[in-house]
Amino acid sequence: MPTKSESDDRSPRLLLTIDVEEDMPDWKITDPITTANAEALPRLQEMCDALGVKPTYLCTHPMVTQSVPSRILGELARAGRCEIGAHLHPWNTPPYLGIPGVDADERTIPYYMSRLGPERFAKKLATLTTAVADLVGKAPVSFPRRALRPRRGDLCGPAAVRLHDRHVGDAAREPRGRRRPRFPRGPRGSLLSEPRGSVRSGDLPIVEIPVSVSLTRNVPRAVRLAYVRIPAATRIRGILSRDFLGIVDYAWLYPARFDLGEMTAAARSLHAAGHPFLNVFFAFERAHPGASQLVRTREDADRCVARLRGILDHCIRELGAVPATLEEGGRAAREWIAARGAAR
Repeated sequence: MPTKSESDDRSPRLLLTIDVEEDMPDWKITDPITTANAEALPRLQEMCDALGVKPTYLCTHPMVTQSVPSRILGELARAGRCEIGAHLHPWNTPPYLGIPGVDADERTIPYYMSRLGPERFAKKLATLTTAVADLVGKAPVSFPRRALRPRRGDLCGPAAVRLHDRHVGDAAREPRGRRRPRFPRGPRGSLLSEPRGSVRSGDLPIVEIPVSVSLTRNVPRAVRLAYVRIPAATRIRGILSRDFLGIVDYAWLYPARFDLGEMTAAARSLHAAGHPFLNVFFAFERAHPGASQLVRTREDADRCVARLRGILDHCIRELGAVPATLEEGGRAAREWIAARGAAR
């Protein structure tokens, strides 16, 4: 019989990363900035405590500086019930130096950080990380890559990523390349979903643990690769999905979008493939009615939180996953990457 520590070493790490943002109903900036959705935090934390999960709250500047959310987050962090990371919304993080090429007040426009350039980015990041450190007594070490790398895939530039690393040492994937970060395009589900041949070491001490995405059936790697490369115009993936033939689909571990059955099938597939991490993503305003078109009523919020509880409980009880913060997961990822490199 393996010891508990030996068993835990082979068990997947269960991460819960939660975006903690100011009120932005349907992604619209409020004037003035409000944080009424902070009232959902204690309820969400109580659920995590009951499951033995320490969430990683990725917080914007208003959430760590306005009185109500900062008090709640500070108390949770000081009690050791969570990790506090940084999530930069440039339009509400000083200094306000404008958006290059845009003749408008940047505080009125939700925009991607890639538009800032390295110097503006570094100044705003310094403001945010200092605010987090003032609140919880230590600088944040976790930062969402989706904020660094927007939809078009462009980063704020190698210099900005290096500045970012000096500030926060992100739990994000190690980029490829020796002189500039290049993130490899892989199967839907990202780097660590593929146990073989998908990790590359770079010069930056940054590792990424992506939100877990997988097919809802465990199939050979070649089939997974073929599936994600099917051209969207063919609509073949739609035909294969549960809406038609019910053969195979994909799902994120993302309770705001996917139902519990889809998420548990994806988690089982990842576990069967030997994935070392199960990373559940949640935007905490989904626990607060009126935050978006997806959550209009208390019943909507309750259903969303129930799906979150369900997938966390499934990963722990059925798959033997061990809860960890993103910082702890980052350390485990570095060890996992190093062990794979030594084995080659």
